[in-house]
Amino acid sequence: MRTLLLMLGGGVLALVALFAVAVFFVADEFDDVESDDPATESNDEAGADACSPEAVGEDAGPIVVVYEVDRGTLGDPCFGEADDTTEAAWDELAQFVPPQELDALTLFAGFESDDGTLAFAGPMDDGHETFVIAVDLITAADDPSELKLTMAHEYAHVITQVHRQIDPSAGPDECATFHNGNGCFLDGSFMDDWIEQFWSTDELASLPADGSEDVEGAEDRCELDSGFLGAYAASHPEEDFAETFSAFVFDLDVPASIEPKMDFMADRVDLLGYQDRALASSDELPANTFDRCG
Repeated sequence: MRTLLLMLGGGVLALVALFAVAVFFVADEFDDVESDDPATESNDEAGADACSPEAVGEDAGPIVVVYEVDRGTLGDPCFGEADDTTEAAWDELAQFVPPQELDALTLFAGFESDDGTLAFAGPMDDGHETFVIAVDLITAADDPSELKLTMAHEYAHVITQVHRQIDPSAGPDECATFHNGNGCFLDGSFMDDWIEQFWSTDELASLPADGSEDVEGAEDRCELDSGFLGAYAASHPEEDFAETFSAFVFDLDVPASIEPKMDFMADRVDLLGYQDRALASSDELPANTFDRCG
């Protein structure tokens, strides 16, 4: 079973059972992947140093190393010692994302997971202008193929959570689109369009009132709808987008029921470019480990 964790952010400690990032998280059982996204509370609120385990968040496990990112380029560690696995994870990300599109990232970290979390991502500020991505060093070293999918999944959470896509200052009562608990997706944003096309009113109504992922209902949703790449994707619209994005980036074979979602991304030049870069630069595509629904 392929199980991930998500990344949804509201400050510097986004709800991992809600955002992902997983966010990519790999666990033996679906409901083993619950935890708070280590990036939810802003640095100002937490009073943490801009480069520290506290700033990144250690809910999923102790932080080993933190790198500064400057204008899309990985810099030197600002916490801990240089680490080959963390740098390899960055290289996987840079395979399909050009530097100018990585400028929202200010920190990139490695941690040792306590709960099966493979990675997480979240905003470093209340305005969703700067982000961190962190990767589990143990799993990343053991499964380089899964790492490729993980980086794509995590990056999907970043591009759907930046301030150009979401209004983090808007409350649920003033949100005309979808409020994920940390902000309101802007009209015409990736997630607004995605939800309008692929999530029914009943499915949205079945999600928790706080906008978080629906772990308990995901299995049932997966059994009823073959349009999800596994139960984790069925847990929340953002996880659905991120899982599909990771399959899309590497042009993996998917069931016919998933093709409309792949077409959604292929029809957007700003998303299609990631696939073009990945296919042109990857020596070996990742294994297709997605579960089927329906």
